[in-house]
Amino acid sequence: MLMMPGNPEQWILIRGLIRSRFHWGEFPGQLEHALQRHQPAIELLTPELAGNGERWQELTPRGIRAMMEDIRQQVLPATQGKPVTIGAISMGAMIASEWARVYPQEVKALHLINTSFSNLSLPWQRMRLPAFASLVANLASGRGLEKPILYWTSNRKDSSQLAPVWQQYSDTHPLSLRNMLIQILSASGYRGPLQPPVTPAWCYVSMQDRLVSPRCTEKIAQRWQVPIERHNSTGHDLPLDDPEWLINAIVKNWLASS
Repeated sequence: MLMMPGNPEQWILIRGLIRSRFHWGEFPGQLEHALQRHQPAIELLTPELAGNGERWQELTPRGIRAMMEDIRQQVLPATQGKPVTIGAISMGAMIASEWARVYPQEVKALHLINTSFSNLSLPWQRMRLPAFASLVANLASGRGLEKPILYWTSNRKDSSQLAPVWQQYSDTHPLSLRNMLIQILSASGYRGPLQPPVTPAWCYVSMQDRLVSPRCTEKIAQRWQVPIERHNSTGHDLPLDDPEWLINAIVKNWLASS
């Protein structure tokens, strides 16, 4: 969904740890449509991190800063350095935070979903150890990743029906163990900004997240003194579990800040 230069307002969506833009599903189109009801010129960009999805044959850059530069270079031909709004989840929200810290003139606003910083939360809060062990064991043994990923990240009762579709995509765009470990280690060591690098910024958290403690996102919102929206039943993959709720919350906050 990359776009050509010249559009007045651009949004970027960044996915999380070992996820491809494929895993957004219909969310980007739904969000874009909701935003365009109020501002027809808005268009979304969904860049792909090296090592994931369509770029599975590439090596993931080491460190969140390097990942940010990888994503940024993809979209610069479209944005030409003009300020963008970034919506991002999990490790993607770390990349977004780093982008805003290093290039604040390029980021208009942040919408951060279910994320964490190592300087604000404990390691076992940032990723449940059973989830980490399950994912590494499945990849190392050659078993499919998608079923355990959905187990740990989604609270939807029908999410298991997605597993065959996601696994088929994973089989043709395989994640390497090396890239997985680079992403896990980079995310685990990321120290985020202790003040909001740009304003406005909002946080969105799933209170029933079984992969990452909700306290992690709450601590960022508390430290930054920015608004936080809480969903009482969704899992870590909030855009998958309740896209309508998330889109309504994002659009509401965007309109209130306009």
